[in-house]
Amino acid sequence: MRIVHTGRRVGALIAAVLLVALTSVLWSATAHADSDDAGVNRFGACLAANKSGQVLFLMDESYSLHDTDPQAARVTASKYLAEQLQTFAADTGAKIDVAVSSFAQDYTELKGWQELSSSSIGSITDTLATLKTRNTGQDTDYLTALSGAQKTLAARKPANGASGCQLIAWFTDGSMDFNVDNRQGPKTKDYAPGVELNGPADVAKVTAAATKGICRSGGVADQLRSSGVITIGIGLQSTAGDSSTFDLMKSIATGQQTSTGSCGDITSPTPGSFYPVSNIDDLLFAFDKLSTPGQPPITSEAGACVKTVCEKGKHKFVLDTSVGSVSILASADREGLVPVLVAPNGSETRMTSAGSSDVAGVTVGYRNPSSKTVAVRMTNRDAPGWSGVWALVYIAPDGAAAAQTRSSIHITGDLLPSWPGKATTKLHSGDTSVGMTFAVTTTDGKAVDAAAIPGKAALSAQLVTAAGKTIPITSTDLDKSQITQKQTVSLAGVAPGNATLRMTLKVTTAPARDRTGTMVAGTVLSPQNVDLPVTVSAPVGYPQLGSSIDFGRLDGAGSLTGALAITGPGCVWMNSSTPAKILASPVDNPTVTSGSDAKSNCVKVADGQTGQLPLTLSVPGEANGTVNGKVSIMVAPTDGSAAPVAVDVPFTASLSKKLDVERAIGAFVIALILGPLIPLLLLYLVKWLSSRIPAKALRSEQIRVQVNGSTVLRDGAPFALRDNDLVRMVPGLDAPARRLDLGGVALKVHLGLAPFGTGFVVASASGAAGAAGKTGDTHGTTPDAKLPLAVHNSWFILHDPNGPADAATVVVLAGADATATVRARIESEINSTLPRILGELRAKAAPGQPNSSGGPGDQPNPFGTGPSAPPPTNPFAGGAPSADPFGHTQVRPGSGQTQYGQPPQGRPQYGQPQYGQPQPGRYPPGPQQGGPNPFGPSGQQGGQQPRNPFER
Repeated sequence: MRIVHTGRRVGALIAAVLLVALTSVLWSATAHADSDDAGVNRFGACLAANKSGQVLFLMDESYSLHDTDPQAARVTASKYLAEQLQTFAADTGAKIDVAVSSFAQDYTELKGWQELSSSSIGSITDTLATLKTRNTGQDTDYLTALSGAQKTLAARKPANGASGCQLIAWFTDGSMDFNVDNRQGPKTKDYAPGVELNGPADVAKVTAAATKGICRSGGVADQLRSSGVITIGIGLQSTAGDSSTFDLMKSIATGQQTSTGSCGDITSPTPGSFYPVSNIDDLLFAFDKLSTPGQPPITSEAGACVKTVCEKGKHKFVLDTSVGSVSILASADREGLVPVLVAPNGSETRMTSAGSSDVAGVTVGYRNPSSKTVAVRMTNRDAPGWSGVWALVYIAPDGAAAAQTRSSIHITGDLLPSWPGKATTKLHSGDTSVGMTFAVTTTDGKAVDAAAIPGKAALSAQLVTAAGKTIPITSTDLDKSQITQKQTVSLAGVAPGNATLRMTLKVTTAPARDRTGTMVAGTVLSPQNVDLPVTVSAPVGYPQLGSSIDFGRLDGAGSLTGALAITGPGCVWMNSSTPAKILASPVDNPTVTSGSDAKSNCVKVADGQTGQLPLTLSVPGEANGTVNGKVSIMVAPTDGSAAPVAVDVPFTASLSKKLDVERAIGAFVIALILGPLIPLLLLYLVKWLSSRIPAKALRSEQIRVQVNGSTVLRDGAPFALRDNDLVRMVPGLDAPARRLDLGGVALKVHLGLAPFGTGFVVASASGAAGAAGKTGDTHGTTPDAKLPLAVHNSWFILHDPNGPADAATVVVLAGADATATVRARIESEINSTLPRILGELRAKAAPGQPNSSGGPGDQPNPFGTGPSAPPPTNPFAGGAPSADPFGHTQVRPGSGQTQYGQPPQGRPQYGQPQYGQPQPGRYPPGPQQGGPNPFGPSGQQGGQQPRNPFER
C-alpha cells in the first residue's frame, strides 16, 4: 500500500490542496486521509478488488493556456502521473489502461486505450508531450469534453455491462467559455440550436444550454456517475484569480453545491474530487494525488536546514520488510535548496540532478520534475540497509533557512485484506448466520501469515448494500492475531441485489532506533481499502439472477432487447406494477417492458438449470449518451411455497443519434468521384506527415565572410568558429516542425512533386540567394538553399547576387549535443568548399535577375539599383514560412502565422513588423517574437561573450 506525507508551504501553495477541508488537512502532520480524496479512494478500492481499471486524461487545449501555462506545466505533471501510475500498476499487480484526449471547441482522441507497462509508457508520455503545442482552441466547452469522454469510456467498459473501475483526470485552466471574436469554424453548437455565437448574449445562452446538458436531472454528470465513472477535476488558476472560476467544474466533479448551483441528482457515493492549483509544483502534487489511488496521503511539513542536515528539516519515515518500495515527491517553496536523502546508517545522498545511487544495497533513483521539486524511487526491501529510520531533508547551502518544504512519500507495501470464501460462500437475503473468515495476501494473491507482520496490523469489514445501508461484519478492528478468526453476520432484513464488501487493512511499520539511539515510532501507513462487488441473492429456494442487464447500443429512436440470466429453481417475471427507475438518460421517458410481466406468464427454470428473462428498452427520441437505471424483478419458488420477492437489477444502454442519410449519400457520391485520387492523396499525406524537422535542440549562428581566392576570411583572418559561436537556441523545436525562424532567415519544409520519398528544407532570406554547404544544392529560381530534413550539424550560405562577388553570410546549424569533432568538421567543410559554392551560386542567381533598365512595365529589381529598384534593405531581416501543401498550418509562436492556420501574405522587408506580432482585430493575439537581425558583421550576438558550449 502507499501513503503520502505532504508538507505545507504558506500562502499560494495552499491552492494545491483538495477542495474545502483539504486546506486544513493536507499540510498537517496527521495519519488520517483527506475526506476530499473520496473519489480517488473509490477508484483505488475498486482497483484493489478488481485488479483492472481505466484512466482517461482529458486535457484542455484552449488558447488561454498561452498565458496560464506558458511553460506547459500540465505536460510535465501529466507525464509524471502516467509514469507514477505505471509504477503503481507494477507494484500492486493492477492492470491500468490509459487513453489521452483533448478538448476546446471539439473533443479529440489523441491516444486510444493502451495498457500501462514499461514498454507502453514511452508512447503514452510522447502523446502527452504533444499537448505542449496544442493550445490554440477557441472554446472551453465542458459539455463537448465530458460527452466525448463518456463515449471513450463506454467503449472500454466491461462486456457484461457491469460498472468497471473508470476515472477521468480532467484538466482545464478556466471556466466554461465560448469565443465570438473572429471565430473560426461553426458558430453554433448542436445542444443550442438556433443560437449563433456573435456576442456576449449568445455566449450566455450557449453556456446555459451546455450547463443544463451536464447538470440537469439525468444529464451527462448523472450518466457518468450512474455508470460508475469517477471524475477528478484539476483547475489551474493564478493566485489572484477569482475563486469561483471553477465552481461549475467543482460541482460537476464532486456533486457539491457551489455558486453555480447543484449539478446532477446522484451525489452518493461521492462522484469525484476537485484540486485547485496555481503553479507547476502545486500541479505536480495534485497529479501525484492520483498516482496512488485508494491510498490517501499522510501529510506533513518541515522547514529547511542550513548547510548541514538538521532535525527540524527532516521528513521521517520508517521502513521494514513489509514495505515493497518507496516513491517520494518533495518540494521547497524557493529555488536553490538541495534535497538530501538520509539513510538509517547516516549516509547522505544529495540529489541535485537526475541520477541513481546504491545505499547499503537499496537502489535509489531520482530526478527533478521542476526546479524546486525532486522525485525519488527506492527499491530492494531485501537489502541490509532497507529497514530503519529514513529522512528527506532540504538544505539551504547559502545559509538562508527561511524556507518551507513539503514531501509526498509513498510507502508501498504489498499487503491487502482478502475474503478467501468469495468463490464458495453464497450470501442469501434473510440468512441470520453467515460465516466469514478474512485473511491478508500479497498483491499477487499469495497468503501471508498476518501474525508475522513486523509491525502492527488491523482488519475491519462491512457490507454496504445498494441502498447505502452499512452492515458491520467485524464489531471492532481485528488485531493481526485475530484476523483469521471466523466472523458471523446476519442478513436479516437485507434486500436481495448487488452490494459491496468493504475491507480495510491498517498497517504500521515496526518502530526503529535512529543513529542517536532514540526510538522512532513506526510509520502509520494509509489504510488499504478493498471494495469487493458481491451479490446478496434471494433467500434459499428462490431463483438466482444475473448482476446486471446490458441492452447494447441503439442508433436513433426505437427499441433494444436484452436478457437477464436466471439460475433455477424458480419462477421469474418483471414487476409491471413498478416502472423501471431511470437514474440517467439523454432522452426523456425511456421505458422497460417484458412479455413475462406477471406470475402467470413467468419464466420457469428447473433446479440447476439456467434460463433468461427477455426485456425490451424503448427510447422515444434520439440522442447521444447513456441510459442507466434499475428494473424491479420478481422471483418466487416454482411450487409457490413462499411469497414472491422483489430484486432491483441495474441496466444500461448506449444511445447515439441516427446517421444523416442525405449526408451519408453525399459523402458516398463524393467518394466515388474522388476514389481514383485517394491513393495518390494518401501517399502525399503520408509524405507530408513524415516531412518535418526533427524535434531536437538546435543552435544557429550567422557569420559574415569574404572569399579571397581559395581562402575564406572572417574579419580578415582565416575562417574559424569562435568560442562564443553557436550559443543561440532556435525556438520552436519542442516538437517536430515544418518551419523555423533563425532571425531573418526562414527554414521551411517542402514536399516536392513526387508522392514518394521524403521532403526537404528550403532556407531563404529576403533579397538573398542561397546554397547548401558542401553539396551546393539549391531550390527554385531565386535560388534558395536546399537542405535535408535533419538540418542539425549542417551549414549553408546566403549571398546578394548584385552585391560584392566575394561576400557571403554563412549560417551554421549545430545540434545542442554536437561534439567538438562535429564543430571541426563543419569548420573544415566551410574552408574547403565555400569558395566553389559561392561561385556556382552567383552564376545560378545572375541569369534570373529581372531587367534593371527601368523601362515601362518592368517590375522593380529586388537586387538592382536602378530607378525602379526598391530602397536598400537588410537581406537578412526576415523571411516568411510558406503554408503546407494541403492548406493547413501549425500555429507556433513566432512562426509568422495569423490565427488558426492562416499564413501571412508575402515576405517582410527590413523595417517591417516581424512575424509573430499581433495583428489588430485578430483573436487571439499571437505571441510577439522575432525582430531585426541581431547579428553584426562579426556574427556576434549583442556583443555578449557567452560560454562556449563545446568547451571541455
